Amino acid sequence: MRFTYTLPETEALVNGFYCKARRKELPMEKCLNDYVEANAFENRRSACFRCPQGRKNREDFAGEIIEDD
Repeated sequence: MRFTYTLPETEALVNGFYCKARRKELPMEKCLNDYVEANAFENRRSACFRCPQGRKNREDFAGEIIEDD
């Protein structure tokens, strides 16, 4: 018998959401990959270049940095 366990971070990548820029349902993994690639290579023709929704998804996935006082 085989059991699989997915981490919450990995499970979140599979979940879909509605992409406003592309006007369709996308998995989170595709959004993150396309957003990072478009901004890293400054692909201005991409719908993902400087997308506010993609930026928020990336920040949420990466987590917030909490500074100690």
